[in-house]
This record gives sequence, C-alpha cells and structure tokens, in this order.
Amino acid sequence: MKCRNCKHLFITHEPKTPYGCKAFSIKSARLPEVAIKAANNGQECMGFEAKAQKKKEKDLRESKYW
Repeated sequence: MKCRNCKHLFITHEPKTPYGCKAFSIKSARLPEVAIKAANNGQECMGFEAKAQKKKEKDLRESKYW
C-alpha cells in the first residue's frame, strides 16, 4: 500500500514533519507508511483507503463528438 494513493495522507507544511496521516493522527518526516510499518513490526497499514477516482469531464468541443 502506498500513502500517495490513500485518502488519509495530507501535507502538514511543517518543515520537520511534512507528511501526516488522518487515520492515525500522526505527522512524520517520512511518508506515514514507513512509520506505521516500523510501529507494527512490518505489517502493512490497516487504515489504507484508496482515493476516489476523479471522473474525466467530456470536452464537447472535441471533434470526435461532432
């Protein structure tokens, strides 16, 4: 599981701890997946939830629609 694909990842904008996880309420200098794995004896993150996929909007000006 990768934090970059998880909906709980956020950027803190703090230089010492730039990454955060809303599921575990932590801030970390590394991606939270590394800290969670270290704390759970190598087990994958149990709070992972995939981000919702963005729907592409159709551009009706494209020639394929006319």
